[in-house]
Amino acid sequence: MSPDKIDSMSNNPNRDDYKLIVDRIVSNDDSIVVNVDGGIYMDSIELSNKLATLGDVGIETSFEVAGGTTGTQPTFTGDPLFSGSYIRMSSNLVHFEIQVDFDNISNFGTGQYYVDLPFPAKHAYKFRDGCLHDISESRDFEIGGHVEAGESRLYLSSTDASGQTTFDSPFTATAPETLTTADNFHIAGTYIAEAL
Repeated sequence: MSPDKIDSMSNNPNRDDYKLIVDRIVSNDDSIVVNVDGGIYMDSIELSNKLATLGDVGIETSFEVAGGTTGTQPTFTGDPLFSGSYIRMSSNLVHFEIQVDFDNISNFGTGQYYVDLPFPAKHAYKFRDGCLHDISESRDFEIGGHVEAGESRLYLSSTDASGQTTFDSPFTATAPETLTTADNFHIAGTYIAEAL
């Protein structure tokens, strides 16, 4: 086709003699496939190879947060006031945030606290974007968390010091402070999740 013909076609908004119809877009090496349904797949269009849906990529999504302790579990006067959301920015890059309110806890339990991430982590991670709000004393404590590779369970910790050394200690009902129902905490982070 001559360049003049291409130019005349592109400048004609009313043309209807040519249509481009595709049902998928494939990367140069055939490893990524985007289907007409918005699904993004690895290698082939099969449910087991689906990485994400275009509409979900970059959308904040709520998830049900599971949590507890390594000892005696806390008790509540209703459903736990845990909330969380995540953004899955690519097939495996995830940013999460989790909020925990203590208003309806009747017993804080024993042992180290943990919460579960929305997806298992591909690698081991240490997150530091957390904060415990001690409302009665108007002060905040750093809260962190560690997850092992292939796991979702995020074991929570706080910082402690001895001399000039700062280290992590398990976050419990009594450390870094004795918790009350007025207190709350949140934690967030970004990690590479295992493939879907």
